Amino acid sequence: MFLNNMDELDLKNELIEYGKALGFGIIKVTDVKPFDLWKNSIENIKSLDPSTSDSWDKRGMVHDVKDILPSANSIIVAVFPYVPYEVKFPNGYGSYSAHYKYYPIGHESMKKLGEFLIQKGYRAIIDAPFSLKSAANRAGVGYFGKNGVIHTKAYGSFITLHSILTDAKLPADGSMDGISDCGQCSICVNSCPTGAIGPNGAIIQSRCVRYNMHSSDFIPVDIREKIGQRLLGCDICQMVCPRNKMYKDKYVLPPWDEVSPFNIKSLMANWDRGLKGQLSDMGDIIGKNFARAQRILSTAVIIAGNSKDESYIPYLEHTLVHPHPPIRGHSAWAIGRIGGSRGLKILKEALKCEKHPKVLEEIRDGIDNIVI
Repeated sequence: MFLNNMDELDLKNELIEYGKALGFGIIKVTDVKPFDLWKNSIENIKSLDPSTSDSWDKRGMVHDVKDILPSANSIIVAVFPYVPYEVKFPNGYGSYSAHYKYYPIGHESMKKLGEFLIQKGYRAIIDAPFSLKSAANRAGVGYFGKNGVIHTKAYGSFITLHSILTDAKLPADGSMDGISDCGQCSICVNSCPTGAIGPNGAIIQSRCVRYNMHSSDFIPVDIREKIGQRLLGCDICQMVCPRNKMYKDKYVLPPWDEVSPFNIKSLMANWDRGLKGQLSDMGDIIGKNFARAQRILSTAVIIAGNSKDESYIPYLEHTLVHPHPPIRGHSAWAIGRIGGSRGLKILKEALKCEKHPKVLEEIRDGIDNIVI
């Protein structure tokens, strides 16, 4: 399909109007040139953090979108804004970032925008695996922060980004006048609890609280301690960012019916009877991909340990026999962190029957660190 310049502009304006009705705050277009700078930056990150380098390969991201859609002519980038949640949730409930609630909503809205193009005879691929943040910067949506997150003038960085890769030839918007506008500001770098923000804004994934929450493996002890009561997400680097000052004193808590499935004791008590119902309820809020039993339960156990609340001890005794070794290991750590004579007795009993070397190490460390 061939359009003249006026037809292309009319299509773009119609697309933007529909997108705004779907809840997008910003919709811009960029070209389909390869993201060479992104490719080079990933190689740099891999060299800085080799232990997580394979995670980039598993994502299947490409630097040339023509590898995804050879006939591609445009990339549409859309911003779905949201109001961030309070970090502190009610006691006994794991907190989660509002990003996880609003990303699926934005994704579904982007599907509708893509359908708009498909109905007009174009191809449209939603949220394809390329550097969306690089596309957002090139489309003039916003700048990179030193925390690796895109921030916009209107909404700061509390946004979800979405894209459509299409063969529709749409007028491109001008790019930002640079990659970042942070200058000498390093508030996010200094505020990161685990020192995960490296040189020139490179994120050291192995040190990132959020990255470790997505793992089903053993989480380093110093990172466990920084998780606090967070079940999913961190947001500290965004909350301290001056570009998000419009949200100061405006953080909210989600409605109670959304918080209730994130009860820590319920997760720990019912793992052996099946968590399908509770995880399904959680998945409706944060997305099914993140509401996975081993990941969620593993972090719930860490939250219990960080609470230092002795009422969690019976629940930790229950998770100490879970078939997944990291959950047993985290349970031993949590019991040791809470302390008490009952906890010491439980760990000594566990030492007699545990076979996994890493879990044995966690049990011994828990016994050594326990305070009666």
